Amino acid sequence: MTVTLVSGVTGVGLSSVCQTVRRKLGEGYKLINFGDVMLEQAATSGVATGRGDLARLSQRQTRRLQRRAGEFVADEAESTNIILSTHLAVETQDGYIQGLPAEVLHDVSPTTFALVEASPETILERRQNSSRETPEATERKIAFEQDLNRSAALQYARDQNAPVRFIENEGSVEEAADRLVDAI
Repeated sequence: MTVTLVSGVTGVGLSSVCQTVRRKLGEGYKLINFGDVMLEQAATSGVATGRGDLARLSQRQTRRLQRRAGEFVADEAESTNIILSTHLAVETQDGYIQGLPAEVLHDVSPTTFALVEASPETILERRQNSSRETPEATERKIAFEQDLNRSAALQYARDQNAPVRFIENEGSVEEAADRLVDAI
C-alpha cells in the first residue's frame, strides 16, 4: 500500500484539506495525523496530555514518540493506503527539529510528498481567527517555517526517491483537495 505524506505549517488548513481528500478518495484510504498518534503514545507513557506538552519534551522523548508513531503508520500501511498529515519541521523549546528523523522516514516510507501552502498573510489571519491554541507568529516567522518545510520535504523526497507536489490553499479547501486528489 502507499503512504502519501501531506505537510503544511500550522494555520495553512492542512487538517481541512486532508479530511476533504480522505472523503473524496473513499474507503481505500485512511487519514492519520502523526501528531495525534504521538500524543496518544505520550499520554499512554504519561509524559504529555496535550499538544502543547509535546513541544516541551526533551529531544530524546520526542524521538521515541516519533519512532513509535512511525511504526504505527508503517503497520497501518501494510493493509491500507495512508494519507499522513504531519509537520516536517517542528518547533520545540530548544528550537526546530525534524518532524521525521531518518529512521522514522524509513519506517513510514512515503511514495509522494505534498506541501500545502498559503501566503504568510493568509496563514497569520487564519491563526488569529482560530479557536485552537497556536504559537505566537509573525508573517516573517511563518515564511521561515514554510521555508523549513520546503527544505525538509526536498531532503526527505530525495532520500525516498519520491516526488514533491505543491498544493496551494488560498481559497477553497475543495479546490485544494481536488489538486491533492489529482496528485495521489
